[in-house]
Amino acid sequence: MILTMLNGYPDYIGYRQAFAGYGSGPASYSQTTGDVVTLSNNRRFIDVIQGWQLSQSGTYYVRPWLQVTGERQTWTLLWYVTATNAQVANGVNLSAETVQLFGTCGQF
Repeated sequence: MILTMLNGYPDYIGYRQAFAGYGSGPASYSQTTGDVVTLSNNRRFIDVIQGWQLSQSGTYYVRPWLQVTGERQTWTLLWYVTATNAQVANGVNLSAETVQLFGTCGQF
């Protein structure tokens, strides 16, 4: 998922930047890799994504996941079915689902 920034973001907080943006799910979800999140400007790296978010339809929610702690790591979204709290099955098309996320980022 490549996040499209909302108007006014990113915004500086000291040396870091707050971001708010939205993106669509993958065409074929993988439980192994999840949905890798990147920002629209590839010079920025994500420090943290805040909280769980409900998709616009309400059918799914996402949970941010960081496999390894430290600077400039890759953030992933794990998608879950709201009604059952089960992770979305492999191969499900989530491209029609949109989520909005908030977090902080830095710049190379």
